[in-house]
Amino acid sequence: MRKAAILFLILYAAAGCTHKAVVSSAETVSIVQTDSRYDYLLAEALRQKYVGDLNDAAILFEKCIEIDKSRAVPWFELAQIYSAAGMGEMAVKYASAAARLEPGNYWYQLACGSLFTQYQQKDSSLVYFTRALKADSRAVEVNGILAGLYAENGEIDKADSLFRVIDREGAMSDDMFLMMISGLIMKGDLDEAARRTERLIAKEPGEMRYKALLADIYFVNGLEEKSDSIYKEIIAQDPDNIETQLLYLMNLVYKKEYPGNPVFLNNVFESELVERERKVAVAGRLLRDTVYVRENYESLGESLKILEGKYPLDEEILSMRPAMYEVAGRTEEAIRRYEELLRTVRPGFYLSERLILLYAGEREYKKLFDLAALYSRENNRSILGKVYYAIAAMELKEYEIADAELKKALILAGNNEEIKVQVLSMMGDLKYRMKDFEGAYAFYEEALVISPEETLVLNNYAYFLAERDRDLMKALKMADKVMEKEGDNDTYIDTYAWVLYKMGKYRSAYSAMMRIFEKEGERDPEVLEHMGYILKAMGKCNEAVDYWRSALDLDSTKTYLEEEIIECERD
Repeated sequence: MRKAAILFLILYAAAGCTHKAVVSSAETVSIVQTDSRYDYLLAEALRQKYVGDLNDAAILFEKCIEIDKSRAVPWFELAQIYSAAGMGEMAVKYASAAARLEPGNYWYQLACGSLFTQYQQKDSSLVYFTRALKADSRAVEVNGILAGLYAENGEIDKADSLFRVIDREGAMSDDMFLMMISGLIMKGDLDEAARRTERLIAKEPGEMRYKALLADIYFVNGLEEKSDSIYKEIIAQDPDNIETQLLYLMNLVYKKEYPGNPVFLNNVFESELVERERKVAVAGRLLRDTVYVRENYESLGESLKILEGKYPLDEEILSMRPAMYEVAGRTEEAIRRYEELLRTVRPGFYLSERLILLYAGEREYKKLFDLAALYSRENNRSILGKVYYAIAAMELKEYEIADAELKKALILAGNNEEIKVQVLSMMGDLKYRMKDFEGAYAFYEEALVISPEETLVLNNYAYFLAERDRDLMKALKMADKVMEKEGDNDTYIDTYAWVLYKMGKYRSAYSAMMRIFEKEGERDPEVLEHMGYILKAMGKCNEAVDYWRSALDLDSTKTYLEEEIIECERD
């Protein structure tokens, strides 16, 4: 609850600062004498920007930089344009240049810090917000932002010193106070947290939220009786007050003492007095408790329907009930609800993403193909859309589509090496299915250059080498490396055993496979098939036939095993 408050303030402040930074650059810098061409281009660029022709404006600002790289205005204006276009790296690059060129310009430092915060580069944002404060020491709001960032970074003492400055200035907001107290709690200074909260209660004795906060501090400090007495006092004073009910409900949720009767929860969801964000926070906390959801999913579902009725167009709230079905293990109900919502909710990107993942998990490849194709077109910069569209296309043998989508995903991955390795591995799998074996091996090699220890790539590469009886010693070394890291994974054990089988080491292969069959659980038809071949090679045809028949029962497409069974029975 408190960490959420910290994050909210940072995002709020960052958003506020970014908005505040969108002012005419001519107002924030000294006008410098320059050649007439630069002046003309800059004036024209600003005009194009303010009439909405951002592409033309960007071209003109770039020309200004070509003429004179030492002036901050065009760098700053381009940063705003790139930020609005969602081009984070470019926005940060250009804002940083403007901030470096004019270190005393408050707005440039503030905008740069806000961008770095937006793109989760908190260490850099701290630098620029600190410079903004140097440029304008009276900027109390920057103190608040810095304090929040320090708190998020775990630098509690620095955060607390800034909060005390803000408090002395009389500018402490409720959110800042909550951040200050949560920082003290994280530091373990619960006594000081309680003292400051008690002082605030003395100033505002009628504010129930501060009393609830004090009760929470007591609870964390092991003073459960004092905590319970405060909450009993809160609910007794005004049991019909919705704010009181919400505080009491949150206390029960926090302690995981969930009420069997959902009256309080329904009252909170129905109330016009409780803000949407607080309702969402309560629902989200309940949904994260797997045990509670599985035991109470029917009553919780009814409560969520009340919330949906209050916000019928709110995608986040509408997504909560199918999310609850997921947590409860009711995948079919989740799929039906997501499908129902996507018929009316637009753009529905989050709903589409959840449904894409569920279709993939259930191997509903035709549905996955159709949905991922639509999602990929409508959300063209989504790697998830490209990758899952490719997965569905591969399973449906639409190899050209899969190849095109994976190439797009590789471009979108940019410098993210982890994603690049995953996409390259998939491209290797695709090329192998297309019987372009050399192409497949080349993609695996490229992936291993980036991440030599990536188990998935090592496993797949080893398996496909073994399938083609190629470089079996190399395949064994890779499989050995995988087993050292994840030796209990059935898929990886199967690959290791298959490499040994291909090398003629049948007994070693059998011993490895028995590690899988000694476990409880469902059997993979591929593993059953491989065990049959190993047993046949060891001269145990009767046992091999049993495994092959089991494989056919689970996967009727493995018709080629029928010939193996006939041959074994003949022998």
